[in-house]
Amino acid sequence: MTTKSFLAGSFFSFLFFFAAAQKSGGISGKAIFEDKCAKCHGEDGTKGKWGAKNLQKSRLSEEDLLKIVSEGKNFMPSWKKRLSAQELKQVTDYVKMLRK
Repeated sequence: MTTKSFLAGSFFSFLFFFAAAQKSGGISGKAIFEDKCAKCHGEDGTKGKWGAKNLQKSRLSEEDLLKIVSEGKNFMPSWKKRLSAQELKQVTDYVKMLRK
């Protein structure tokens, strides 16, 4: 395989992935969590860096969880200006899935 054909294939794979992500409403709640939240909460929600809560033990209502993710709390930043309403919902849905 030549470098040119590899790059062309990679480019078209990226376009396909991007189109699929756009059609499905963007990136997943898991991907958002891993990018924005896992630094403090850990991949599984238990890390607790800088006072981050253990999300596996959280029993917050969906409304309260969305409020905290949107507005922030203590050292946690507000995400309402950086994530769309749909992305906020996706990440809160994912956080609920981490509960044990």
